[in-house]
Amino acid sequence: MRLFVINFLVFISLSMFSQVGWNAVSSFGTNPGNLAMYSYAPSSLPLNAPLVVVMHGCTQTASQYALESGWNTLADQHQFYTVYPEQNMLNNSNKCFNWFLYGDQNRGQGEALSIKQMIEYMKLHFNIDSNKIFVTGLSAGACMTNVMLASYPELFEKGAVMAGTPYKSATSAFTASSAMYGLVSYTPSQWADSVKHQNPTYVGPFPEVALFHGGSDFVVNFNNVAEQVKQWTNVHSTDQIADLIQTNFNGNSLVTKKSYIDASNSTVVETYTVSGMGHAIAVDPGTCYQQGGTTGTYATDVNFHSSFWAAYFFNILHAPLIVSGPISVTVLASGVSYSVPVVSGSTYTWTAPSGATILSGQGTNSIIVNFGSNSGYISVTTTDASSCKVGPINLFVNVGTVTSLSNAVINSNDVVCYQTHAQTLMLKDIEQRQISKVKLYSITGDLIKTSNTANNTIYIETKIPQGIYILECNIENNTVRKKILINE
Repeated sequence: MRLFVINFLVFISLSMFSQVGWNAVSSFGTNPGNLAMYSYAPSSLPLNAPLVVVMHGCTQTASQYALESGWNTLADQHQFYTVYPEQNMLNNSNKCFNWFLYGDQNRGQGEALSIKQMIEYMKLHFNIDSNKIFVTGLSAGACMTNVMLASYPELFEKGAVMAGTPYKSATSAFTASSAMYGLVSYTPSQWADSVKHQNPTYVGPFPEVALFHGGSDFVVNFNNVAEQVKQWTNVHSTDQIADLIQTNFNGNSLVTKKSYIDASNSTVVETYTVSGMGHAIAVDPGTCYQQGGTTGTYATDVNFHSSFWAAYFFNILHAPLIVSGPISVTVLASGVSYSVPVVSGSTYTWTAPSGATILSGQGTNSIIVNFGSNSGYISVTTTDASSCKVGPINLFVNVGTVTSLSNAVINSNDVVCYQTHAQTLMLKDIEQRQISKVKLYSITGDLIKTSNTANNTIYIETKIPQGIYILECNIENNTVRKKILINE
């Protein structure tokens, strides 16, 4: 059965029109916000590559922020496109995006619409995966990131906010200062209403959000992190209590990561706090896998490459290794093996789900695990002889809650997969019970897509390569998993 048909002639003409490298785009729509547009396309990309929208801070240019943040280097290494809106001094003398002005912070007008038109241009002229579009920015660009996530939730899978304020924390130039100083505080539901009122008829999923902020930021006060957590957790119908707190994140004593998880066990908000850092993006210049960026006026070397971890949150990095082992075990399963390829001179730091015990192998490339009753990640971070780190590399393991797991194939009685005319893969479980959330995993356990459902259907706007995948449905209070075979 063929699900995917590539129109060869259309692909060739599109590729000839597209330009690789850094390019200024002079015409990309009506451009009501009077912004400039720059795009970056690596020389070789697969079909349906991700797109990251990257926005600079005040006084900066697109090229300056591209260099300091390291996003184009990441694009080369991990094969995705980037697009950079740039502010015009005629709009704002400090080159700040006007995230606080009514005419620019609402759907369908001003700077927000200009940025949307840039995305539409990229989708028209490049092979963009519509299911993998992301947005990030620093300072005013961070605030504009929240504007885009709130105004166009259907466009974005996730966003990363570097030192920003909540959406509609200000609605005029006069109130912008109060927001930046951290003096604006509302209830979670009030913050969430600001987002939901932008699209009152929207019933799809909202983007997940990662927040990066310096603990000593006195330009955009650190108080704004808590307010943004209120906003986006409430949008996702979860509370403001962190479900996981990781101090000394990835071995860096300056960084604390907090994760906020919804009822479907999806991480919907993450925060990364860099102790002692002021108003800047965090960078870690170097050539290791997890290093990058350059120092500048608003880029501080704290041995933490925030753009890398934003891309990690976006799930668009090509991992240099994968964890091998079973992705489904029974409660109290014992003697289960997991491993990664051995690299001479490397050490390996493993973690297991709560309640599980690593019996042997810590420090090596292979471990033996006794499980408890909790599902979660088997994770490993490797450190090579040059002290370069890779990780954590994760494999999600389902423990005990699987109600069925079969080698179901396309057109089986319980899973139907087919391609719509809009090149959207539709996965439909014909169970009559209400499905609240559907997840699609690779066979190695990497999460490809999470979606709330309408009429028990999940739409994934991408061409999925042929192979075996895991389709997981939350049905009532149970988790049902099926292996599905996708044929090109």
